[in-house]
Amino acid sequence: MSSADLAPTVPRGPARVLPWYAAMAALAVAFVACYVFFIQTRLGQWIDDAALLGGQAFLAADATRKPALTFLDYMPAFSAVLSGLVLLWALIRRRDFIRPTVAGLSILGASGTTQLLKHVVLERPDLNISAATVNSFPSGHTTFAAAAMMSIFLVSPAARRPLVALCGWTYAALAGASTLVLGWHRPSDVVAAYLVAAFWTLLAGLALRHLHGPREAGSGRGRTGSGRAERILAWCAAAGTIAFSAGLVLALLLPHPRIGDVSDPVLLVFLGAGLALIMGSAFLVGHVALRLFSRYGAPIRFNSDLGMK
Repeated sequence: MSSADLAPTVPRGPARVLPWYAAMAALAVAFVACYVFFIQTRLGQWIDDAALLGGQAFLAADATRKPALTFLDYMPAFSAVLSGLVLLWALIRRRDFIRPTVAGLSILGASGTTQLLKHVVLERPDLNISAATVNSFPSGHTTFAAAAMMSIFLVSPAARRPLVALCGWTYAALAGASTLVLGWHRPSDVVAAYLVAAFWTLLAGLALRHLHGPREAGSGRGRTGSGRAERILAWCAAAGTIAFSAGLVLALLLPHPRIGDVSDPVLLVFLGAGLALIMGSAFLVGHVALRLFSRYGAPIRFNSDLGMK
């Protein structure tokens, strides 16, 4: 009898699937709460637009905007090529059509959901806060960036996922921050994009768990690099949670005069709060997704004949 036959496995059953549904429900609730507060209320719209005006006031110089504009110009193509190459490699190297296909569908699902929500389902009411009343919630650029990186996460072996998650959500955080710097999107648009991308990542993970079975106990453990990346992501998530909470509380406590009368120092504070919301939510969502996959996901197991399968 081989050691693989003796290795304990995580038991199947509803208790092992409920966390997936609970996490997906939490993401959906967070999305609705974000929309209701930042889009449907005057206070939420005010905070969103103050952050956007802060970016325009302090980061409008060409020297500052050029790197962000260059990054966003190349981001969709880079994200698509990178994720496409990794999915193709996974398909050829592992001779497994299921996982790359599910990962690819998660990109289409997340991007399609964002476009449907933004252009068909959701509306931005005119509450006399901003001259721009066309709905931009959620951000399409940020959704695509996050979903593309998470497709790579989905086809990565369990031991590599912490590093892929750390790099992927850092990339998504920079993409979201760049849209604020350029004045393309408000902070809530970016936060909503992370929630959509994470929802489809978990949906894909749940599908893979049903197709491949539960993870083996202890798989993916014992790698120093993997453990270090997971700790860094956990630290970023903790710092991001503090920054997110502090930014939101500060934005709520500061005075909210007519949006055109806000002084530059106050706009700078709201810009910082907006960046805190973006960066904090990216790492928090990324850490939650990684923990869920680590505890309840279906890893890619090593097969000496076929490679990673």
